[in-house]
Amino acid sequence: MRYDKKIIFVIETEGGYDPDSGEHIEPTSDMVEKMANITDLGTERSKVLFGDIKQGAKVVRLMRPYLKDWDYAFINDVKYKIVTSRELRLKNTFIMQEVKG
Repeated sequence: MRYDKKIIFVIETEGGYDPDSGEHIEPTSDMVEKMANITDLGTERSKVLFGDIKQGAKVVRLMRPYLKDWDYAFINDVKYKIVTSRELRLKNTFIMQEVKG
């Protein structure tokens, strides 16, 4: 199994007023790049998960677990959200759905 495709995990931090410093804090987005094995979700599995066939669903496998919380990810400049995940001892598997708009 090749881990030859890039995925970028995005962690967003909300901005707002910081009463301790008395200043407004701008919202930020931190990005973490990982190499992964990324494949399209099969039609049978898509029917089981979604009840019908969804376009743009991907299976993402990471060689080493990524355990930090994240908000969404980019694969080939397309935004994806997590549908489900499985954390194994040595790797992660995510099923992700494309976010339209």
